[in-house]
Amino acid sequence: MSTLKSLISTLIAGIAAFGSGLASAAPAESYVGANLGLYNKYSLDCKDGVKCDKTGKISGKVYAGVNYDQFGVEAMAFGINKGEGSIKQAGKDVAGTIKLGGVGAVGVLRMTNNDWTLKGKLGLAYVRGQASYAAGGSESKSSAQPLLGAGVSYALNQNVSLNADWDHIRAKYNKAGSKTNVNMLSLGVSYKF
Repeated sequence: MSTLKSLISTLIAGIAAFGSGLASAAPAESYVGANLGLYNKYSLDCKDGVKCDKTGKISGKVYAGVNYDQFGVEAMAFGINKGEGSIKQAGKDVAGTIKLGGVGAVGVLRMTNNDWTLKGKLGLAYVRGQASYAAGGSESKSSAQPLLGAGVSYALNQNVSLNADWDHIRAKYNKAGSKTNVNMLSLGVSYKF
């Protein structure tokens, strides 16, 4: 037990030292933003005779972050409207829809050249997936899932940037733990303080 406490203490001290190093290395830049999902594709099967539309119609995210030179941290809340196709219910494929939403935090690696910035993101999300079955009824499941993303930004001026992002989000959507994932491509605007 004392070994576990020692390991946790060492890990916390290491994270604090890393954060302190980032803070002293460069001044922090904080930002907030919002993106509208333009293309949202679910990983759903389309069995014969089942109405299929894997594209969630409405989605988006709001986010806030802090940049330390080429590294940063970003938190976001997101929602993706329903995709329709063959989903699992009690281990069987049935017709239905899935939608999801949640919150996440990612580490961001940035490469900037003049007004352009490329971003890679990796982190964790707490996602709630919800299934609605065509024959009636619905289920939902919340779970922690990996979050992966990339993006490009163009600075219009010192404070305002246009952003195009890709986010890959996984989710469980029923009590049996059936899974799906969605790729969200979004465009938006951010404001840097």
